[in-house]
Amino acid sequence: MAFTLPDDLAPELYPLAWLVGTWRGYGILTYGETVPEQAVYQEMTFDHDGGPYLRQTTTIWTVDATRSKNLDFEMPGLQGASLLAPAQIWSTETAYWRPVGQEQPDGAGETAGDADASTSDAESTGGPLTPVTRLELVSADPAGHVGVWEGWIQGPRAQVGTQAVGRARTAVPVEEMTRMFGLVGGDLMWTQDMAAFGRSEVTTYASGRLGRVDDLDDPAAQPGSGLDPVDATEPAKTPESSEPAKTPESSEPASDDAEPTAS
Repeated sequence: MAFTLPDDLAPELYPLAWLVGTWRGYGILTYGETVPEQAVYQEMTFDHDGGPYLRQTTTIWTVDATRSKNLDFEMPGLQGASLLAPAQIWSTETAYWRPVGQEQPDGAGETAGDADASTSDAESTGGPLTPVTRLELVSADPAGHVGVWEGWIQGPRAQVGTQAVGRARTAVPVEEMTRMFGLVGGDLMWTQDMAAFGRSEVTTYASGRLGRVDDLDDPAAQPGSGLDPVDATEPAKTPESSEPAKTPESSEPASDDAEPTAS
């Protein structure tokens, strides 16, 4: 599907333009004994107001294991989302991406006699090497954390890591976070590693595969659209989401209701 450059996008954001839009899909949360491995539903939106920055909003939900179906983790993001019934919000975050300059990739300025490898790379992609755009980000979440990030984006790939993480007095310590984003087969793939809950080593925490939503009102793009409808004549059940949300900033394990539905 062809991608159209968003209207009124600041020229500084052209290298980030492929991110703009709403993405929905599925993923995995896991963090040792603190967060048992579980499938989750995810939504991520990148938008702008004409200024030289993108706003990213991310929401992750646990899923209702009694209604959701098993996932094949090779399936497209929107297809996977259609098989999940969101239960309760696990985490939310708002971040701002700001490009702060460009540089040529290694080897781009070398002479012909010293740049055989770079020439081969350029030829394999059918053109010159894509410049690297340096990024600065700030993020905040309602669990009491703010982050200052630095990184880069080059073509359909981005990588960022925290330079500092601040927290409110009662927030759980988070020492470091890194994230990678990539466009693969038209889907947005992303991963997050972090050092938190008293751990000093960076460990895998979250991953996701999300599909771009072209029509937000399209029933097929809604979570759980591939599930059997709930029978309104059945007696109402106590919602599994009545328990307090277990956010990734909580030091308590997720509840048994949040066991993974993926095979």
